[in-house]
Amino acid sequence: MPIQEFDAKTEYKVKPALPHSLAHKPVYAMPYWHFDGMHKRNTDAKYLSVGLSQWGDTDLSLKIMRHDKQWSPQSEELPLHRVIDSALFLAKVLLDRENQSVEIERNLFVDQKNGFLVMQESVTSSEQDRFDNFLEKYDGDLKARFDTLYQLLSSLKTQGKF
Repeated sequence: MPIQEFDAKTEYKVKPALPHSLAHKPVYAMPYWHFDGMHKRNTDAKYLSVGLSQWGDTDLSLKIMRHDKQWSPQSEELPLHRVIDSALFLAKVLLDRENQSVEIERNLFVDQKNGFLVMQESVTSSEQDRFDNFLEKYDGDLKARFDTLYQLLSSLKTQGKF
């Protein structure tokens, strides 16, 4: 895995090494074990990879490469547009829900000509408590990640990169 650290020269090493024998072929990969949010340094998610997808000769995908004794078949591989769509939906759910619903305004997703309302699914009070407790505990961390994404996108836009 070609990575050049700016300061410490071994801080981001991950074991095992990035595999090149799997169906997903990494083109760019970064160590992720150190950065996996509330699971950092205690996760089976070892790398994030953008590369050639395992399910299509012409498709690219993002893959969360998981390893626990062996490379996991449960490693998630997502088409790039789904990663972005997932981030959009997550932002709406976490930051813009009201009265147990989320408004999806028109044109938020490709070919979505009309807006619609997503109502919260029916859950038990215990499940609702788990959901609410998680968000209460990690609200600041999640908002900070969205703020970092916003700052990055704003900077790239200012530089004319999109």
